[in-house]
Amino acid sequence: MNRRLLALHLTARSVPMFAVGLAAVTVLAWLAGNWLASRSYFDGPLARVPVVALAPLLAAILVGPTLGGADDELERSTALRWRVWRVGHLLLATLTVAAALTLAGLREPDAFGAYALVRNTLGCTGLVAGAAALLGVRLAWLPAFGYVCAVYAAAPRQTDPVTALWAWPVQPSTSATSWLPVVVLFALGTAAYPLFGPGPATRPPA
Repeated sequence: MNRRLLALHLTARSVPMFAVGLAAVTVLAWLAGNWLASRSYFDGPLARVPVVALAPLLAAILVGPTLGGADDELERSTALRWRVWRVGHLLLATLTVAAALTLAGLREPDAFGAYALVRNTLGCTGLVAGAAALLGVRLAWLPAFGYVCAVYAAAPRQTDPVTALWAWPVQPSTSATSWLPVVVLFALGTAAYPLFGPGPATRPPA
């Protein structure tokens, strides 16, 4: 792979700013998670629900701007296999976010720790990628932000399979059902974004 081309691609997609933002989110998630779990007046690991719900959301929002360049039409005119590049870009971004946030939850990975952070990373990134194809990069953050905030505000305490299907952002990672919608969302986002690229779905595929 041409290193200069890769460097230009990463710069055009604001990846350096994404890296700085992700580092900040990871550090804050680690500090907040440890602080909440150590408070005697909170319920141990259950206190990390805000971190598990919001840290992956913020990281996925940071991924959004990297899914489009300054001039998408100009990029489409270049002789590159853009669908392959988009798949690679999205998968690498998701892996980077998941790996970083895992570090913030390794102290107690079960329930509301590293595993839940990875699950929510997949779900939020899938939502952002799908929204990037449907709404464009500028509004890609909106569905994920609205959904996670609505679920968090509803604060469902049930852990039954039906509740876990729609309230996956605040469910313990031990709930197998909570992983099902996440896998679907990530699969749809991974299919839609490479196929249509950033922008309205009515655009012809590159």
